[in-house]
Amino acid sequence: MSQSSKKQWFKRKRYGYGWVPVTIEGWLTVLAAVVFIVVCSVVILKDVPENTFTAEVAAFLGIVALTVAVLFYVAKQHGPQPKWRWGTKQTDNPDEDY
Repeated sequence: MSQSSKKQWFKRKRYGYGWVPVTIEGWLTVLAAVVFIVVCSVVILKDVPENTFTAEVAAFLGIVALTVAVLFYVAKQHGPQPKWRWGTKQTDNPDEDY
């Protein structure tokens, strides 16, 4: 299936670099990532003393980095190529640009 024939879950942001979810699949993907990070923080960091950097904190930061990387990959697969934007232009494609 080509990029132009499938429905895109994300569109390019109007300001800055990246994507914004525009379909239920996109929103559910972002929600799943947020819930996963919150659950991991509760489970992994529950017994970590405040203001300490332990193996649990390092593992949690690794999980967050991996989750963000997976979210970036999914957005790249189900959205247009990202580019820097600042406001709307007449050359914007309504199918790709929010």
